Amino acid sequence: MKLFKFAMLAAAPLLFSNCKDVEAKGDVTFARSTFESLAKGETSVIPKIDWETFNSSGTPVGAQYIALPNDSEKESYRNSFVTQFAASFRDSGGKLEDFTNWRLTDHDEISTEVTADSPTGLLKLTVSERNNEERLSAIQIVK
Repeated sequence: MKLFKFAMLAAAPLLFSNCKDVEAKGDVTFARSTFESLAKGETSVIPKIDWETFNSSGTPVGAQYIALPNDSEKESYRNSFVTQFAASFRDSGGKLEDFTNWRLTDHDEISTEVTADSPTGLLKLTVSERNNEERLSAIQIVK
């Protein structure tokens, strides 16, 4: 019985570290699907973005969003951003199949960084948690 208890105590850290690995892999899946929805212009992506802190390629989208005076203008801003992001992606020749090797590159208690390779450099996506929900908080292209 003592051996069993010792084995359980020794295995506990492995069980909990596996949970973090599963969580991190979930972040990769979340980041990828969110980016793909954004690139397609799907408005269903809107709740998956942390609009108050969002940063897109160095543009402080969150600061612009917070400065809007009312909910109606914020809703219009969110819809316009998704539409314009998709149009810009398409107009620049972006293709979702060009983004490969999706992987976790950094993970801590606050956020997860997911990276994908593309013909023009690296796509880095930051996933954060707000109100116990994953949200995309940053998009960065590194050439």
